[in-house]
Amino acid sequence: MKAWLTFSPSIVNKTVISNLVKTYDIEFNILRADITPQGGKMLIEIGGTQQEQAIKFMEKEGIHLNPIKKVVKKDEEKCIDCGACISLCPVKAICPTRDWTVEVDNELCIGCGFCTYSCPTRAIKVTE
Repeated sequence: MKAWLTFSPSIVNKTVISNLVKTYDIEFNILRADITPQGGKMLIEIGGTQQEQAIKFMEKEGIHLNPIKKVVKKDEEKCIDCGACISLCPVKAICPTRDWTVEVDNELCIGCGFCTYSCPTRAIKVTE
């Protein structure tokens, strides 16, 4: 599961994430992070046998978890495979195939929508 974590200034310097990884049988990957003394926001991917317990632990520690439910969809009829969307994807979920068609990997997509702004034919839409 991918999710945004947000946390307040009071827990920025706490070792919540390292305690989480040591305590629970989870896989935890930080995809993006913006952490300042005023608080933080982190895009993560979490999985494993104790994912639900780990999420409850984070919430108990004051971290708000907002699961990502949005992804982008490509309209095959509208898309001209120009590739304008590829360079804007921050997680490389859009890539060219061997035959130079554009492919969207929804397992990697975080639903940010950056790619939609570059599409000249409006073939890419953010969906839930």
